[in-house]
Amino acid sequence: MTLWRKSLGYAVGRGVSSAIAFLLLPVLTRLLTAEQYGTWQVLEFWAVMVMFFIRLGLDQAIFRFYVLEKNKRGRCLFSAFSTMLVTSAFFIVVGFFFRAPLTKMFLGSEFSPNFAALAIIWGVSDAFFSTAAAVFQAEERVSLFILMDIARATLGYGFSVLLLVLGFGVPGVIGSWIGAGFAVIIMVLPVIIRRMKFSTDTKLVSSMVKYGLPLAVNLFVVRIFSFSDRWIIAKLIDFSATGAYSAGVKIASIVVVAIMPIRYAWSARLFHMYKQGTLKSELPAIWRQLSGGIGIIAVGLILLSPEIFKLLIGPGYEIGAKVVPILAAAYFMDALILIADAGIYVKGKTILVPVFTAIAAVINIGFNIILIPKYGAVGAAVAAIFGFTALLFLSWRTGQFFYPIKIPYDKIFIAFLAIGLSIWFVNSFPQVIFRIMVMLILFAALFFGTGLDRDFRNLHLSKSKKNENNNEKGNLHNNS
Repeated sequence: MTLWRKSLGYAVGRGVSSAIAFLLLPVLTRLLTAEQYGTWQVLEFWAVMVMFFIRLGLDQAIFRFYVLEKNKRGRCLFSAFSTMLVTSAFFIVVGFFFRAPLTKMFLGSEFSPNFAALAIIWGVSDAFFSTAAAVFQAEERVSLFILMDIARATLGYGFSVLLLVLGFGVPGVIGSWIGAGFAVIIMVLPVIIRRMKFSTDTKLVSSMVKYGLPLAVNLFVVRIFSFSDRWIIAKLIDFSATGAYSAGVKIASIVVVAIMPIRYAWSARLFHMYKQGTLKSELPAIWRQLSGGIGIIAVGLILLSPEIFKLLIGPGYEIGAKVVPILAAAYFMDALILIADAGIYVKGKTILVPVFTAIAAVINIGFNIILIPKYGAVGAAVAAIFGFTALLFLSWRTGQFFYPIKIPYDKIFIAFLAIGLSIWFVNSFPQVIFRIMVMLILFAALFFGTGLDRDFRNLHLSKSKKNENNNEKGNLHNNS
């Protein structure tokens, strides 16, 4: 089964979850002030930091060991979850005894010390949820992953709205997500336990950590790279500015949502293709298809961003509309990074991944500190562009060094050009009708220029041949 068919399955789950999130944005941005929304987003940043420390990259190691070492699956799971129980206990104890100084670091001295404890428990919940989900991703059992994702989104957002209406504020939102995560974990726990082999293997644990820890460090740095801007805005300006910027990030994240199904499918599919010997022949087409498909989504979002922002975001967040086109372009580059570093992963050089991400993070944070005081939220978005550009370049060059392929650069350039033109048009022409006309022209350029039209024709022919073969088999069966 191809990467795109697997991705389509994940798209169903992510589509429902994302639809819930976007449909509730008008509600959430009216029940929460920009300052409260900014506080929520900063706490989410710290919760994810905790999650990475708890997992130690074991969730990423599951992908490799599940696919390449099937005889060790049971011990692999037991090692991962038992190790996480120990690290979770450590963080909960630290969070309880040092909640006051941690809250001061996370948010500020004017906030309740309990905020730090809540963020840490949130991180524990997300760590176990994402690791359990990784098991089903590694097995390519898309339906179970989809059910987990939809269940958590429904419970998390549903109880968030309820508790906000009841007046529980930001703690109510965080409590809702903690409860949603643990509820889903309890539901899938019997399935996970049946897959475990309750025996310890020190050598296996060491191998898993050796493989996964660099990736955990990378994800940690990635989060700093992609999320610390909200914290820096809160520190250099205020939480209201963070809330407005976060609203813009949510709209720009439509591009991230589009790539997310592919991201979920990619980790396992990458090693399957490598194992089957088809990766080198298939990767150039994936470069072309990804740049064309995500390029179309990014162009549409950029050119219609003023109208989408007004539709989904409540009053008091207006400055966030200005960052959407810039961040959409940044997230397009992030989509290409997903496949640019394939050579690093298949050759086991994962130690380079956090190094490159750290370089990009330093560039991003440096420009944040320089640009935010002068340009505010827009400065943070421009800093993101610089960071993602650096990371894409490093990933591409190194990936090509370890695993060279024939990348169709002319096709990819078309996508970059279309996105650049979109940003210029949305900032130069307020008339929505004119922007829609430009959007349709750029859609056509991307669809035909990146060869997506040929892919769709081949897909149609493939389906037709498959149907013909099925009909022939049916006729032979009837005749016999």
